[in-house]
Amino acid sequence: MLTPTSSPTSAVAGVSSRSVSMVRVTGILEQLTTDVPGINVSVKDLSTSVSSILQGQQPPLSYHKISEQVHQLVIRGDDALTTLYTKINVELQAYVSRIVRDSRAFLMAREKNWLGKLLATWKEYSDRVHLLAAVFVYLDRVWCKEEGLENIATLATNFFALDVWKNDLLWEKTRNEVLAWVNAERQGVATDRNAVREVVALSHRLGTFKKLSSVYLDDLAEHYSREAQDRLNAVVAGGTGTEYVSWALAKEAEEAERSSVFFSDPSEVVKSLRLAVAHPASEVVRPALDEAMYRDDTEALSRLYVFCKEGGLVPVFAGALRSHIEQRMKQLISDPANDPQMIDSTLKFKRFADGAVGQIFGGAGRTSPTRAAAPSTPRQSRPSTPSEGLQPRKRRAELASRLPQSDVAVVLRGREAMGSSSTLPEPQEPQIKSQTQLELEDAVRAGFKAGLGSRQNAPAEWIAKHLDSVMRRGPKDGEDEFNALLDEIVALVGFTPDKDVFRAFYTSGLAKRLLLNKSASDDMERNMIIKLQKEMGEEFTSGDVMMKDLQLSETAKNPDDFKDHSDFTANVLTESAWPTYKLLKDGWALKLTPGLQSALDSFTMWYTTQHKNRKLSWRHQLATVVMTTRLGGGKYEITLSLFQAVVLLLYNEEDVLTCAEIQRRTGIETSELVRTLQSLAMGRKGTRVLLKRPSGKEVNPDDEFFLNKKFHSDRIKFKINQIQQDLSKEESKETNEQVLVDRVSVLEATIVRIMKARKTLPLAQLIDAVVVDVSKRFPPDVKEIKKRVESLIEREFLARSEQERNVLNYLA
Repeated sequence: MLTPTSSPTSAVAGVSSRSVSMVRVTGILEQLTTDVPGINVSVKDLSTSVSSILQGQQPPLSYHKISEQVHQLVIRGDDALTTLYTKINVELQAYVSRIVRDSRAFLMAREKNWLGKLLATWKEYSDRVHLLAAVFVYLDRVWCKEEGLENIATLATNFFALDVWKNDLLWEKTRNEVLAWVNAERQGVATDRNAVREVVALSHRLGTFKKLSSVYLDDLAEHYSREAQDRLNAVVAGGTGTEYVSWALAKEAEEAERSSVFFSDPSEVVKSLRLAVAHPASEVVRPALDEAMYRDDTEALSRLYVFCKEGGLVPVFAGALRSHIEQRMKQLISDPANDPQMIDSTLKFKRFADGAVGQIFGGAGRTSPTRAAAPSTPRQSRPSTPSEGLQPRKRRAELASRLPQSDVAVVLRGREAMGSSSTLPEPQEPQIKSQTQLELEDAVRAGFKAGLGSRQNAPAEWIAKHLDSVMRRGPKDGEDEFNALLDEIVALVGFTPDKDVFRAFYTSGLAKRLLLNKSASDDMERNMIIKLQKEMGEEFTSGDVMMKDLQLSETAKNPDDFKDHSDFTANVLTESAWPTYKLLKDGWALKLTPGLQSALDSFTMWYTTQHKNRKLSWRHQLATVVMTTRLGGGKYEITLSLFQAVVLLLYNEEDVLTCAEIQRRTGIETSELVRTLQSLAMGRKGTRVLLKRPSGKEVNPDDEFFLNKKFHSDRIKFKINQIQQDLSKEESKETNEQVLVDRVSVLEATIVRIMKARKTLPLAQLIDAVVVDVSKRFPPDVKEIKKRVESLIEREFLARSEQERNVLNYLA
């Protein structure tokens, strides 16, 4: 390139203002303009040169000469430029027409590799056009711009797109070749992607990519719609939903990787595929979820969630999760034979459900050495680039197994949010649950609540019994794990609608643990009472009163007035705070030994002098005795119930007694005596201090019982199972019956309280208000509410309005 010897302004002296912009080209343009003022321009030769260049032949003028002469025409603003521009148009159209003819002949001859032929034709065409544009650069870059005309490259591209790419026959062949490549890839046949990639690049150049990409996307949608329906039919015929999900995710990853040939961003392809499988997928979600849940397969459940999330089926997933849990809980609690294992199974299932939801969103959930969530396979790390270190098939497998990042928002604070590289310890980032995670957790809770509510009373009763055994056993794996277990049980209590049933059985169990000293820890009992109060309200304050009574009972004995009975202790209970323990009435005529009776009489006399306005009533069925005895040559310390002790003390005077004689001497009711004798003579090995004649489990009045003089136990201190410690079937029945009685009282009290506040209220509104209030304790029956209203009207607490019978008035 030459350096100009004068400024651009002097170089164009005398040139019309329209051509001033020409000076911006280069120094060589200025040199030619100034040094060669009168070049003989041959428009004919220039026109011929256009034809020659596009035909791949040597033009009559050198390239330099052509450029020089075109330059001179542009300087002059010669009208011949219009002629040349028209010539270029005509020659380009002629060239494209030849291409079309040659291409059609190629197809008619059934030659192979049409895409290669198309690309080679385009390369030759574009090379010649590029040369033409370079030689006619001043016309192409200056004159066309000033005249507002399309440059040579644009003309050539438009002609090729219109006549070659959009030619029906040629386009159909191009389309078929691309689809053939796609189908071959889907069948696992090795293909050359470069040709397709170059055709895609050509479509971008020609401005026809949308047409080509729509072919790809339409075929993808059609293909996977068919295959999805086929696989759905296979699931219906006995296949598994998890296989469908795995197939869909694998194909999504495969198509996303293949689409890199067409798209820089595979989201359009993935979206099209998801839409294709969305309709049949909604029918697969439930069976796939059932399979994963029954197998405790958290990985399969996570894949299913990813599949649903990407397909817009999260609501379907949440609904299926809720329905599965509800149905499974109904199956679990519907059979009374499963009652003893009901709560253990429920807790195990809930841990899995909670852990599975936690893992879906990147959380580990609560795990422990004995209650761990289902193990999961570590996720594969993702390469830094789509093809880094992976062959196509391996890459597809990697993508298929890849799960998305956690759906959890993270709050960034302080320096970390600003990208600081400070060496200060990074504060823990609080995690905020996403709306989707909250929805799934709600689905889990709703499922358990509906399932536990499907059977009246029983779940609440067995939750209380399970809690009783847990509180007796105490922690096994540390206090943290024990507290977590208590939280799980409290959560179950929150799910059951019969909270008053749980309260009744829990209170009964708590009372026996406290009175019989069977609780693992008083501190744990207080902790549990606090947890229940937080969950259920102040109804559980009676537990505080119970523990306070026992603390006061420790100081209830005056050492001076009661020193002769130092081995006797009494627990004084507030009757309203404790379960209702019946007095020994029908069938009872209990006769204590003189020593025991003397202790009771002395304590009663002392207590009545200390508390003149209080009355004691003894509940002997809760009493325990620690007895020291010599049996079989050994000395033992035995813990018994009061009834067992009364029976055994008879053998200080007699060697053999019949059942009838024992009853006459002790006054113990028949059924209780039978259970007592069975526990003494037929208990577990090492506790059988009595022997029975004749042998057998049945106890008849004439059966004889005598001391086991060959008794031996490996333990010096032991207890004989106290049958009354555990809730019998009769006690369970009585507790449930008492709950029903209490419900009547609660309904009436609630009705009166509401009417006292409102004074006048329509019956329908009263029923609604009662249902809302009482539902916190138990599921109310509308028919029973109406009965209570009628009963209160009869007893003149309420009255019907004289104007409207459905309106009630409160009677002060």
